[in-house]
Amino acid sequence: MKRVLLFILVMGLALVSACGGGETTEAPAEGVPPVPEETTTQEQEVISLEFWYALSGGPGEAVEALVEQFNASHPDIQVTATYQGSYAEIMGKVWNAVFAEQTLPHVAHLGGAPLLGATGAIVPITDFTDGPNGIDRSLIYEAFWEYNTAGGQIWSMPFNNSVPVLYYNRDLFAAAGLDPDHPPTTWDEVIEYGQALTRDTDGNGEIDQWGFNTHRDTHWYISAMFLENGAQIVNDEQTEVLYNSPEAVEMLQLWGDMVNTYHIMPPAQHREAKGDFLAGKLGMLLRSCAGIPSTAEEVTFDLGVGIIPTVAGRDPVEPIGGGSLVIFRDDDPAILEAAWEFVKFMTGPESSLYLSTHSGYVPIYKDALEWPEMQAYLEEHPLQRVPIEALQYAYAIPVFPALGTSDGALRRAVEAVELGAATPQEALDEAKAVVDQNMREQQ
Repeated sequence: MKRVLLFILVMGLALVSACGGGETTEAPAEGVPPVPEETTTQEQEVISLEFWYALSGGPGEAVEALVEQFNASHPDIQVTATYQGSYAEIMGKVWNAVFAEQTLPHVAHLGGAPLLGATGAIVPITDFTDGPNGIDRSLIYEAFWEYNTAGGQIWSMPFNNSVPVLYYNRDLFAAAGLDPDHPPTTWDEVIEYGQALTRDTDGNGEIDQWGFNTHRDTHWYISAMFLENGAQIVNDEQTEVLYNSPEAVEMLQLWGDMVNTYHIMPPAQHREAKGDFLAGKLGMLLRSCAGIPSTAEEVTFDLGVGIIPTVAGRDPVEPIGGGSLVIFRDDDPAILEAAWEFVKFMTGPESSLYLSTHSGYVPIYKDALEWPEMQAYLEEHPLQRVPIEALQYAYAIPVFPALGTSDGALRRAVEAVELGAATPQEALDEAKAVVDQNMREQQ
């Protein structure tokens, strides 16, 4: 089990107690038996919960607002929410607490959450969702439940989720003779559009305006391309990864060609991609939809957003990202029930609406586009409609114990191909060898 815990740490995927009181009561009339003070009883009945979360900025403020709403509407349950850093940082703190048998929060917001189930530290969320105070799980996209599953068990509750989308500079499209209302929908079109957008604007012989790039989480995007071309990430038994197949190699070859053959993407400059896009030096950027609101505020040009491109003739694949909520085990059933009441509130339709309209994350409910409040919001923020409509293609990359190792191995494979240090087959063979070895060590 220690190896599983160590993996969780490495992967990095990933409350003020309000016990009422202070009130005074009048002295009882003479000869009348004293009545017990209600405040004392209330103080005893208030349950205090600790909640750790991993969102900062505007999304973090939205989480804090939801917690405040919960506390105001649940005087018998009071939650203290504490920001614990990034997904990697909060998972590290949880891992340390589990391994050292230290105090854990009652509820936590984590990336890679279902892998924590192997430690025995959390309660399967289906113990609550399918119980007497449960919910109708069919109202939520099935892909979100799959995203929260490990070893055949749903461990965690969908919360803040995202999918990759194609950001593009409509002004650069128009200047290049491209239709800003029709972004590329296939990878062949990405190359075509990218060639039109890539330019040496000052005539010094060097490209200073690139056609296409991705954000730094390249493993996420190359995995989507694998899946779109019919490749698999891992076998059903989760004993080996399968992305050195011909279908996967073909897509990494295409990725490398965008760098070294078509010259529409700079090599190994994914950390700079966001800044280049905001500066108007990049025509198209593949990135999480979570960045749509902040990007819309920061750009000085007309921003467009499109669905992730795919292989011609195939449906796109939108791999799910983001975090989930887990409930830690406790000997007190009242604590567990209170924790579920909090999680149920945080992930209910009204809260999902609030979070999605105060961040770039998507609502988790199938009928979200039918909500009047969502329709009104999308009238004013039409770019947010793209990732919500893209959920029809949502896909949960299987959660397996070596997923963190796999993500790192794929990022290294992408970089090796971009830099010409390895062929796509060599790079993916190496990635498979590293990940399969890690999986054997954990068995």
